Parts: sequence; structure tokens; C-alpha cells
Amino acid sequence: MTDRVMLPDSLLTQESRVFAAPPKLAAIYDAYSWAAHSLKARAWLQAAFVFNLILMPFDYLIEPSLLTATLVIRGIIASAILIGLYMLWGRQRPNWVQGATLTVLAVTIMLEAGALGALGGVPLFERYLTAGLFTFATAILFFPIEFRWTVTAVATAVTLHAGMIIIGPVADPLLALGISCFYSGAILTFATTRKATLRSQWKGFRSKIRELRDQEALAKLFAELQLVANLDPLTGIQNRRSTQKDIDRIWSSTAGDRPPIAFLMIDIDDFKNLNDSLGHAAGDECIKTVANKIRDAVRDGDIVSRYGGEEFLVVLTSTTASGALAVAERIRKSIASLRLENPGSPTASRVTVSIGLALWEGDQTPEMLIGRADAALYLAKHKGKNQTVIAPPPDGVGARSGPAKTHPSGKHDAKKQNPRSVA
Repeated sequence: MTDRVMLPDSLLTQESRVFAAPPKLAAIYDAYSWAAHSLKARAWLQAAFVFNLILMPFDYLIEPSLLTATLVIRGIIASAILIGLYMLWGRQRPNWVQGATLTVLAVTIMLEAGALGALGGVPLFERYLTAGLFTFATAILFFPIEFRWTVTAVATAVTLHAGMIIIGPVADPLLALGISCFYSGAILTFATTRKATLRSQWKGFRSKIRELRDQEALAKLFAELQLVANLDPLTGIQNRRSTQKDIDRIWSSTAGDRPPIAFLMIDIDDFKNLNDSLGHAAGDECIKTVANKIRDAVRDGDIVSRYGGEEFLVVLTSTTASGALAVAERIRKSIASLRLENPGSPTASRVTVSIGLALWEGDQTPEMLIGRADAALYLAKHKGKNQTVIAPPPDGVGARSGPAKTHPSGKHDAKKQNPRSVA
């Protein structure tokens, strides 16, 4: 089937909505727009979290009796919900999950405002509810979800507002309901504006797809989208998600006859101090430089990924214990030889890395192997940083079990301990 049959002119030129598009086209649009949409939603959630904390002393100043209530409602309940939604938007979710988050926000904001307003008495009740509606209205402008989900969330917020006006401590319910209707109209205007923006984005996307509808151009587009999805944007090496897929493929394809495998968990020493003293731009350059050095030190068939922040994961396939240690030490020494400045470090004036090395033993899963490498990394940090620590074999493997070994000094072995028990 040609691309012209799959994506006819009628589909790309006529007015349509995202959820009515063919699944393949809708999936491409979601991948294309997700990064920008997620950034906006998370920015609002972050700002709402900070603003929520700022309002706690404000509650106390205008009504001291609200101290306990604001600590519980704003400080614990609402903050936990905002953090949960922030984490939820950290990765792409189904459209209905994205849409439901706005409804959850509507319920959280209105119940928070109603509860604190009711506890504050008649003078505060209407003001808090009005502030809650206004806060929710700003969320509409930042959450790029389908219009039907926006309408659901608006209906939820307006219903809660009207219901609390009717049953709450209000001096003039009719006047309060009139004000509620006014703000409801404003919120619907925001929702309509948001709908127009999303429709414009969808129209622009369809225009771009039409230009690239040629089969060769579409194939290139799909390849680029897949590449972007698999690479870390800062360093150009694999990201954590694509690395997990590669590890799962190695484990499933070599079950029963798996060659020796080693995991290296690498962390830049005192990276926070570097960021604080030289700035985030210098920190980003440091991460990119370290990533390039790690990539240069391994073979083409090995996996190098940014595991998170200043931490990297290297998967060495078809290797030996001595070979894996040689690679780890080559990485550590090459980074130390760069002599990148780290004036904020309490242990060294130059950038160094600590490495935890774990060899595949017995029937260990990838998660268990990563856990051992991570534990060895923490031990390397505990023992002074800028060194490689080999994780001991897991319990039950045999006589080879022993204490973790430290390199490059090699003068003594560390007693086996739980490295996460140290800071």
C-alpha cells in the first residue's frame, strides 16, 4: 500500500480532529508533539507546587486558625498530588491518561480552595473559591489535551464551585452563583482558545506530513523520530529507555548460551559542586565531554548510555573480568587526563569519575546486575572516589564469593558492606 493511499489528500487537507485520525498518523503526531506538550504541562505543575507552598504562610497571616489545615491540605495532600502528576507527565502516556490529569487538577484545586475557605469562614470562602477557579483556568492554557477532556475538567470545576457555593457559608448565594457563572464563561473562553491552538498545531502537522508523504521521505522521517526517541539529546549517546530495550534483547536472544557480560555504572564525582561553582552550562559541557570519552573507550558492539543526570551505564558484551576492568580503568584514566576544572570539589580540583563494575554471574537478571554495579559505585564513592570497585559475586554463586575489590590501588580489599548505608 502506497503512502498516497494510506494518507490521501482528503485526510491531510480537510478539517479533522486528532482522535479521529488513523492510529498510525495519530501516533506519529503524538511522538512529534510530546516533548513540547510535556514541557508546558510540567512547567505549570512545577509553578503550581511552588505557589502552593508560598500560599501556606499567606493562609496563616490572614487567618491564624488555618495553620494546621493549610499544612495538611496544601503542604501534604495537594503537594503530593502535584508531585505525582509532575512525575506522570515525565514520560508519554495514553491520551486518556493525559486528559484525566486535568480533571484530577480540577478536583484537587477546587476541594483545596473550598476546604480552606470553609474553615476560614464567610469572608474567605468566596475568595478562595474564586481563586481556585482562576488557578484552574491557567492550567487549561498549559495542558495540551483533547478538547473533550478539557470540557470534562471544566464541567467538573464549575460543578464543584457551584455546589460548594450552594452548601457553603456564603452571605448571598444568588450573587455568588452569578459570579460563578461569570468565571465559568471566562474559563470556557480559555478552553475555546486552547482548542483553537491545538487545532492549529494539528493542521500544521498535517501540512508537514503532506510535504513528506513521498515514501522515501516518510521512511526518513520515521527513522529520525526513532533515532530521537532512542538518544539522549545532550550527549548523543543512548538514553535509558533504549538501553533497557537493548539489554532485554540481549537477555532474550542469548538465553541458555549467554556470553560473559559486564555492567559498568559510572558517576562524575562531585558534579553538583561543579554545577554550583561554574554554572549549568559548564556542567552540560562536562557531561558531553565525559560521554564522548566513554564512547571512545569501548568497542562498537558495546552499549553506552546516559542513565540519569551525571550517571552513565556501559554494557560490555563478550568480555572477561580482566577485560572489563581494563575498559573501566581506561575510561577512568582518560577522563582524569582531561584535567577539566572542578573547583568546588572537596576531593580533587579536576573532574574524575567513580566506577562500579559487576560481572554476570549465575541466573542474575539485568536488574540484579545493575543493582550490584550501583552498589559497587556507591562503595567507590565511600572509599574516596576516582576509582573502580568490582562488585563481589552474588550470594550462592560459589567459592568465588568474596569482598569487593578496589582499583587502581589494589593494596587491600574492602569488607563487604551495604554501600547505600553511607552518604
